[in-house]
Amino acid sequence: MDVADVIRRFSKTPLKHRMSKYLLEYVLENQQLLSKIRIVNTRAYLPDSMMIAQAGVEGPPFELELGAVERNEVSMVNGRLVKQKRKSRAIWIHDPVQAVEVLRKFAGILYVEFRFAGETPDWYRQIVAEFKAECAMESEITQLIREQVELLLSGIILKSEIDLALRKGDEKLFQAKVQQYKQICERCLWEF
Repeated sequence: MDVADVIRRFSKTPLKHRMSKYLLEYVLENQQLLSKIRIVNTRAYLPDSMMIAQAGVEGPPFELELGAVERNEVSMVNGRLVKQKRKSRAIWIHDPVQAVEVLRKFAGILYVEFRFAGETPDWYRQIVAEFKAECAMESEITQLIREQVELLLSGIILKSEIDLALRKGDEKLFQAKVQQYKQICERCLWEF
């Protein structure tokens, strides 16, 4: 199941804000925007997000937040430490029609949360799980690249130390650094 299928299914349910269907139809027609949507089960700490609720859900029927920054702050109140959550946002819209106008110019990744009146359906849980798996894979790739860059930098430094040992004629230092350099070269995916 892909994002378009999830949006189509959700748009066929009774929605709390009657113009949410108009917004969802716009998203389905706009392939560029559709490709940048990630379905999530919570918008907490996400910068650009949208929430659409089914009829019967408590709380707001629709929200679009762009440029949101959420952070925890600790302050002193009456001699006690108090932890508060603060949120600021560049754009905060509660009208789906206005949101369409804003989304026409939007170019980033948009995190979308659908809220259900009853139990969350399996098809929704499945797409959320796929997104989480995609994020975990991206995290692993980022970690691999970071490790490889560190190995590359270590190899460059060791090469410099080997050259210095050669200029000084320090055979013991040279042998130790060459051994370390070989180990780095074996683990590094790049050649240097």
